[in-house]
Amino acid sequence: MTRLAPRVASASLPRDDGGGGMSDVDYYAVLGVGPEAERDEIEDAYQRELLRAEPGRAWVLEKARAVLIDPAARADYDARVVGSALIEETVTAILEAHLYPGRKRAAPFGRSES
Repeated sequence: MTRLAPRVASASLPRDDGGGGMSDVDYYAVLGVGPEAERDEIEDAYQRELLRAEPGRAWVLEKARAVLIDPAARADYDARVVGSALIEETVTAILEAHLYPGRKRAAPFGRSES
């Protein structure tokens, strides 16, 4: 299985979409951890980011923490968000291969393509 590199959290935390959901929020980036992060790492990241958070924005961190430490909620989140990122990456690679057939792509895992 392909592992995604942790994404760097943006300087400002994401805003709520107004509908009660935050479907476009990358909870891993909010806490500054990767998808392989264990519960202890998530808790430590939550505490660290909470100290640096803008006033009134702790709810984003709490939501990210709550989703990522709950195994069922995290599995659902990963299936929706991380899974869609992998699908997007795959579709992009397929489109590039068909649109630009002569272009060399970087080989996975540092191997050279022939």
